[in-house]
Amino acid sequence: MTPRASFAASVDPRYRHALGILWRRSAWERGLIANPFGSEEAGRTGLRRVRALVDALGAPDRSVPMLHIAGSKGKGSTAALAAAALTASGRRTGLYSSPHLHAFNERIAIDGAPLDRAAFGDLAVRADAAAAALETTTPELGAVTTFELLTAMAFLAFADNGCDAAVIEVGLGGTMDATNVIAPTACAITRIDLEHTAILGDSLAEIAANKAGIIKPGHPVAIGPNVPQVESVLLAAAEEVADEVLLAGRDWTATGNWRSATITGPWGEWKNVELSLPGPHQVENAGTAAAALWLLGRAGIPTGEAAIRAGFASTVWPGRFERIETEDGVIVLDGAHTPAAAAALRDAIEAEFPGESAVFVLGCSSDKPIAEIIGALGGIPSRIIAVHANTARSMAPEAIVETALAAGIPADVAGRSGQVSDGVADAQGAGLVIVTGSLFVVGEAREALGLAEPDPEWGPALAQS
Repeated sequence: MTPRASFAASVDPRYRHALGILWRRSAWERGLIANPFGSEEAGRTGLRRVRALVDALGAPDRSVPMLHIAGSKGKGSTAALAAAALTASGRRTGLYSSPHLHAFNERIAIDGAPLDRAAFGDLAVRADAAAAALETTTPELGAVTTFELLTAMAFLAFADNGCDAAVIEVGLGGTMDATNVIAPTACAITRIDLEHTAILGDSLAEIAANKAGIIKPGHPVAIGPNVPQVESVLLAAAEEVADEVLLAGRDWTATGNWRSATITGPWGEWKNVELSLPGPHQVENAGTAAAALWLLGRAGIPTGEAAIRAGFASTVWPGRFERIETEDGVIVLDGAHTPAAAAALRDAIEAEFPGESAVFVLGCSSDKPIAEIIGALGGIPSRIIAVHANTARSMAPEAIVETALAAGIPADVAGRSGQVSDGVADAQGAGLVIVTGSLFVVGEAREALGLAEPDPEWGPALAQS
């Protein structure tokens, strides 16, 4: 793997300048959103700020039909599946997703390829200039944050590149998310789980209500499988404002496995649908994507069965049950970050590696219910190597070790300080290794394995760029 320093030296200066812009605008704990613990009014001000910024850039979101996707688990995979199908139909398709695994420009993709870094840099300069002007003329709206700027940049990229459609993944929650300024042609909500409880609410019903905030009057919505208390909240919100609702279990089903799924709905019955994304949970995500695509078709953007089959069979989405063969065994990289996602990971491991135990390299954000995540993994972990990603919001590895030991699972901190690269090294030779708990952890593990190059070091030095 090329050392980070030498890679940074070769980065296009326009891209490095863009990273400096993003660093200067990053807020809460140098994260990528405004202070999430602010009031509801602060959140609504943020939405007004994003709308004003996007309008100042010519309202590019209004020139591209968009599919908006929210959820706690599966929303990224569902977005990737839908975007791949739209591309397979011959449409130039944008995809806005978060977080990135290695580099910021991954968040804005066109036809499956990350935006060129020089183009990303140019977009950042344009959006930053508009943001600075807005902050001068309407200071009461507050300062534009990193995620808000990225959102505006994505809309610009899709319009500038003549996209026929775009898939927009919600960043956090739904109602107050920066992406929620769009008027989507259709939207979809995947499975919901307890997550970001300090921000979104401490019950499934509260979180579901927040996610349902993306449903817009007069626009259709596809709802994925959920527990009854979540389904009732989502369905009530949808039936109140949406012009059409496709509910999992009632209006559509997805069964089988990722090698051969059957997806049935108002479009008919599609048998032997092949998915490139492994794991039983991907069948559910494919069903949600198919339902959302059918709604897009009803709105004048048809995809068709052949394109959907081709897109689903060719979707590339690193870090989602990504299997890496090594001389010492198999490493699976999966960004499962909630109890439900951990349970889906457990099911995928049991299906793909029946009867096997595994060493887990595990790290997560400090707001995650680590005991529930570990509990959801069942009896698969034979040992847990605790790590922390290079982000201020990472949980201390010692806390992960304490929780694992309390659950009767041998555990220790990776290396001396819990770096992800140390965890990957410590797990070598274990046979089956699972790296999970966070996409940040998965991204650093891919870099440690030589699968990708990171951005230049995210820090104050970028502010001088």
